[in-house]
Amino acid sequence: MPTRPVKHAVVTGCNRGLGLAVAKRLAQEGFRIAAVCRRPEDAQKTVAVLGRLHIPVQLDFAAGDAAVRSAAAEISTWLGSSKLLILVNNSGNSYGSWDEAAWHESRAVNYKGAICLTEELLPNLATGASVTMVGSGLGDLQWLSPKFQRLLAKARCVADLDRLAHRSIDSLDTNHSWVGPYGFSKALLHRATEIFAADHRFESKSILVKAVCPGWVSTDMGGAQAPISVEEGAEHILTAALSSDATEKNGSFRCYCYKNWDEQHTRAWEEKHGKACDYEESTDKGCCHAKDVRKSSLTRQEDRMSSTRTKKKRRSESHF
Repeated sequence: MPTRPVKHAVVTGCNRGLGLAVAKRLAQEGFRIAAVCRRPEDAQKTVAVLGRLHIPVQLDFAAGDAAVRSAAAEISTWLGSSKLLILVNNSGNSYGSWDEAAWHESRAVNYKGAICLTEELLPNLATGASVTMVGSGLGDLQWLSPKFQRLLAKARCVADLDRLAHRSIDSLDTNHSWVGPYGFSKALLHRATEIFAADHRFESKSILVKAVCPGWVSTDMGGAQAPISVEEGAEHILTAALSSDATEKNGSFRCYCYKNWDEQHTRAWEEKHGKACDYEESTDKGCCHAKDVRKSSLTRQEDRMSSTRTKKKRRSESHF
């Protein structure tokens, strides 16, 4: 009986939450995983869960491009002559304040790290491989300041986005947007997804590049009150990573935030938390349930995330 070809994947931020769930599922599908985590001990623990065929890779995206290049070289050595079929850029962090330090950290982890790793691993990507950027509904254009929207639209290459990312917070008209550095950095990631998809280097290898928001997921970052389970959120990411559906435009951004407050998930939330809790009472208790239909789902999501941020300033290598 002929042996099956070995399949390889890279998943970042996979020590917990969505990243770990995605890595587990890919391992079940027969992939060998490079488990990328910020702390070496977390990478080791993840591989202990996944099994001996997988490797730990330590990478703190906040450490900059040199750290990314070093991790990419380690992954390339692991691959040898094999090629990479799937890259899931899941690492992320979230800050609630508008200041230069928060903006620097957000763009380094949520935007620049994913872009740099993708470009460094491009030679290792197989023909027909997929690159999935875990984005966010908070990075949707409608929630950004008009000035930032215009600047994003003008960007034609990653270098343009890098210049935009290195502008000061004060220059980005943030008083007309409430999504914080997290949303702005995810918007950069979405635009980079479009740029990569149209890039000849990716097109010539038929590499699919997509961004996906899994919705408001019950991870450490999202909180226990989030209506979407980790397993379901991971499935949203895997749909993008594993799909070869040619009907979905390359470079597209798919957002599952519509599920946050649909009938199915609202019913599940009420079964878990009870119906008596109205919106104002919920936010006072640090949770966020959709009783005030006048508020958009994303606004409620940001309320819950802001409450979480005051307790834990940095939530790295997970996604809400």
